[in-house]
Amino acid sequence: MAFRTTTTALILLSLAHAARSFVPANIPLNWTTLSACAVDDPARILADDVTTQVTTNSPAACVTSCAAQGFGYAGVEFADECHCGTGLVDALVPAPATDCNMACTGDANVACGGAWRIQVYSFPALRPGSWAYEGCITDTPTAPAFASVTTNTFASNLDFVNQCLQACSRAGFPFAGVEDASVCQCSSGAPAAEAPKADETECNSLCPLPGDAGFEFCGGVQRLGVYRFTG
Repeated sequence: MAFRTTTTALILLSLAHAARSFVPANIPLNWTTLSACAVDDPARILADDVTTQVTTNSPAACVTSCAAQGFGYAGVEFADECHCGTGLVDALVPAPATDCNMACTGDANVACGGAWRIQVYSFPALRPGSWAYEGCITDTPTAPAFASVTTNTFASNLDFVNQCLQACSRAGFPFAGVEDASVCQCSSGAPAAEAPKADETECNSLCPLPGDAGFEFCGGVQRLGVYRFTG
């Protein structure tokens, strides 16, 4: 009898948990939702993942925290986990929204992922007043676009412009450039005067965007798509 009662209670609890509904999360700072629920794994889906377990966790609190630390990606998982990252390791694998069924520790009315299920947020690559596109610049070994650069490569070229701008911004560089969908350059100075502008059609290397957003142009062969930080 006790076994039957316990089993019934567990079934009712499970049904109540499955039927639970949450209110939509408020996402601050002009950030956007990349995935309402995605699969995470022990290697982590966010590049350079920094995980914090907090008793006040919510999408809004996590986004605010990650932004304050200079990260451009945030994710909430397993109720109390806030994940901050610099990009995506690979394309997000969608999970059913019902898999993100755990209430946030900081707001029980809002969902904060689930077991190996993460809700992912990011800021737009070119937020107004932050970075401005300067154009397609010729960049060759004998005539580099930037006189001095710091070069970055990432695990994936997914959302590559966003990853590059974040890397340069966090390092304090006012200029950034993407080339051939694989190289990110950061510079403290503007492109050299002798580096001629190329036709925009020559910056034709494509990088994938998250989800179903399609592709973006990421420079070209010996062609640098240059961005300037505007504050």
